Amino acid sequence: MKKLAIILLLAFLPGLALSQSECKPYLPVDVGTKWEMTNYNAKGKQQGKLSYELLSKETVGNEIIFTVQTISYDKKGKELYSNTFTAKCVDGKFEFDMAMKMDGASMGPYQNMDVEVDASRYEIPDVDAPAGTVLEDGSLRVTAGGGPIGLNMTVDITNRLVEARETITTPAGEFDCLVLTQEVSTKMMIKVRGKSKEWYSPNIGVVRTESYNKKGKLMGYSEITSLTRA
Repeated sequence: MKKLAIILLLAFLPGLALSQSECKPYLPVDVGTKWEMTNYNAKGKQQGKLSYELLSKETVGNEIIFTVQTISYDKKGKELYSNTFTAKCVDGKFEFDMAMKMDGASMGPYQNMDVEVDASRYEIPDVDAPAGTVLEDGSLRVTAGGGPIGLNMTVDITNRLVEARETITTPAGEFDCLVLTQEVSTKMMIKVRGKSKEWYSPNIGVVRTESYNKKGKLMGYSEITSLTRA
């Protein structure tokens, strides 16, 4: 009887390991997929856009690594800055590189300079995570150039919480989302504090963001406006 119990346990463990390592990424899974986020001010006037493309997806050990290219444009369609960031499925959990938070409008003048980036991970929990779930803080440090025209930017994201689960509709379609809230502190020449709200959909990523000042007034928002699967 003891031998049979051991055999049954060993037969069960591979399936258990698989279920623990499953990861629902907050990015498209097909290489070559492209999508766009359009930025608006509080009154709904377009301010620019971000285009994304999934460049690669590879498995390394227990990690699945996604590489994404992003290009920022101003409201007239002029390219401001291009960048790449990574995201990972690690032991069943999904996380972005905080480099995804780099502001293209601010980075434009430094496109051809050496840029140093120190980015923490930015975990997004499973879509079924309950409201009130506390998430780890995120930080980003960016330096470029030097002297009076150099860049020294920091972004700190704190008090991250799961707020709810919602279904929202954008010009790109309808999405079942996990809603996160957080406090954001950005410093370049001066420090600016505020709050943000983000909607994440599995196999898509962020589909809407809203930015508020420290008094809770809406300052602007972004939403996904096109999605072309590979």
